[in-house]
Amino acid sequence: MHDINLSVSSGKVNWPSIIRNFRMSKRLKQAALAADLGVTQAMISRWENGESDPPERVKRRLAELVQDAFVVAPAPTWVDLVTLNPGIEFVTDSLGMFKAISNGALDLFGVGREAIEGRQAQQFLGGDFSSNMDQVREQGMFQSNLAFAQSLGTLEINVASGMKTVLCDFIHWPRLSEARTVYCVHAGAVIDEPTYTRRLQERGDRFTIRKTF
Repeated sequence: MHDINLSVSSGKVNWPSIIRNFRMSKRLKQAALAADLGVTQAMISRWENGESDPPERVKRRLAELVQDAFVVAPAPTWVDLVTLNPGIEFVTDSLGMFKAISNGALDLFGVGREAIEGRQAQQFLGGDFSSNMDQVREQGMFQSNLAFAQSLGTLEINVASGMKTVLCDFIHWPRLSEARTVYCVHAGAVIDEPTYTRRLQERGDRFTIRKTF
């Protein structure tokens, strides 16, 4: 976590910027911040315009407010965490559109995030994975009928540099958004042929599901 260190006696602190940015981030009017600090609105205006510096008492209070605002900042959402994942992971909706894609998957695809998110997954993915996505949908993933599914097989990746095919082991599970929309998270890894053969023997099938009921 980044550390915010506001030295209230330091001349290096840009108080006009600190005050303005804090107030705007909290959607506070100058009068509301003035009431908290025990000063007039006119004083806030002068400080934001750089006409004068706040007194030491106010600087200390402002430092506390900024620190508190940082501590209670919203945590990353699960979608944010998917995009940060260095492994292969992506999220699709019931229509097969990419909701989010991980850094690791982008490296595998060799494209930028803006080129793929919000588009149909089947424009970029084929092979066994494509049929497995169909099975996930047919088995009721987006009706919350599945706890999870596992799949083994080929993943064909259609990118600007051409088509490449890898063997992958994926797990697919539902995730509910704040809007109560069901998405499917696909997390996988590229594997070699001996690993593919061994895991297929262990599971007995390339596609397996676990129902919620």
